[in-house]
Amino acid sequence: MSCRSKPSLLPRIARLMVVGMICLSLGMHWALLQGIAWAGMLISFAREGAVIEAVEKTFDGQHGCALCQKVKEGRDSDQNQPKQTGKPLTKIEAVLVEMCRLVAPPAEQMSFAATRETMEQRNELPETPPPRRVLA
Repeated sequence: MSCRSKPSLLPRIARLMVVGMICLSLGMHWALLQGIAWAGMLISFAREGAVIEAVEKTFDGQHGCALCQKVKEGRDSDQNQPKQTGKPLTKIEAVLVEMCRLVAPPAEQMSFAATRETMEQRNELPETPPPRRVLA
């Protein structure tokens, strides 16, 4: 029986939040919604006829569903918004910048003496292995 401690769930949640925020900032939510719309259209068109016709109807751009229209409007509105540069920091951005500031470790922890001693000890050749026994 091993006495391992369970890893904390907090780093995983933090990583998922960061990945989610990056995906949202890149506009990947529109791609996800478009994929959902295409899957729904493919299923509904496949019920009415052949699968090949369903694929053609889904991706020809002529038979868009309501979700496809909303995704198109959302993408267009995102692209039409002017990008602001040089805007003043809001309170939440100032707090995030302060939280993410990197701090150098203290000088005591920057010593390489122990590492050098270890490297000097390992500079010698390893011992030769014992001879192997041959089974006849």
